[in-house]
Amino acid sequence: MDVEEQLSWEQRVGRIVAIAAFASAALFLAALIYQSVAIPTLYRDAGSGEQLLHFYDHRNDVLIGTILQALSTALVAAPLWFLYEATRFRRPETPRAARYLALIGGPLVGILVFVRHFAVVGAAEKLRDEMAKSPLSPPAADQFADDRLADSLQLVEVVRFAAGLALAFAFILVSLNAMRAGLLSRFMGVLGIIVGVLFVLPLLGTIPVVQIFWIAALGLLFIGRWPQGGRGPAWETGEPDPWPTAQERQAALMEARERGGDQAGEDDRPHEAIAAGRRPAPDPEPDDAEHVNGARQHTPHPRSKKRKRKRR
Repeated sequence: MDVEEQLSWEQRVGRIVAIAAFASAALFLAALIYQSVAIPTLYRDAGSGEQLLHFYDHRNDVLIGTILQALSTALVAAPLWFLYEATRFRRPETPRAARYLALIGGPLVGILVFVRHFAVVGAAEKLRDEMAKSPLSPPAADQFADDRLADSLQLVEVVRFAAGLALAFAFILVSLNAMRAGLLSRFMGVLGIIVGVLFVLPLLGTIPVVQIFWIAALGLLFIGRWPQGGRGPAWETGEPDPWPTAQERQAALMEARERGGDQAGEDDRPHEAIAAGRRPAPDPEPDDAEHVNGARQHTPHPRSKKRKRKRR
């Protein structure tokens, strides 16, 4: 594509991808709210056996939250892919691996969220059946629950970690190169890298507030509704133009105001005089001497010459 075709494609596809970004953020937020309201909180001192039975009792509510979370994670692939394509056009050295990591990582993590849910449900059913046969003491129930969860989730957790690592690298590579191409500000680029790190190391807890904010902000960026002076010039030029800093934007704004003020001052001087209660000075009239000595001097009429001849 040339620049015009690329910019036209970005404007057309960006609106669709923005919807996916907004939907991803909204679904994840809805999953968090639903789970916090519909599922009672577990006691911190409860053993793994009691927690597993509690999970089984509310498995349907957990499933609804799991569906919302899985869809949200799968939809992340769309904005990451679109941002990669826009970045790759302006910065050809962007690694191609980021495209496949973005397209595969999100949907794979979403699928594994489902698989993990049903694996935990299966372990809970085994514990429930075992306790129905012969009651287990709390320590024995905890040990049984740990063994069943280890058997059911060992492979799932390994694959899920690998998929999460792929998605994390997609966030990091796309955000870093998009920032260098001028498609993301330094704040958004660094925040995208942090989102990638938090996918592997949830240092801020299990609630991905940063991820929700970043994905929603991408949606605003794609439709051109970015605050603080609009998005970077690279979105309009198709070239790797650096995103202007806050100081550069402020300096450009002050310069534009000064230019506008000087031009308006020259054009509005007569209006300022009228507003002050004075009439504007009239245009200077030509001097009388200029009429006499200039091109408009008085010339005698032809009749005056005839009268002189008759007198003679």
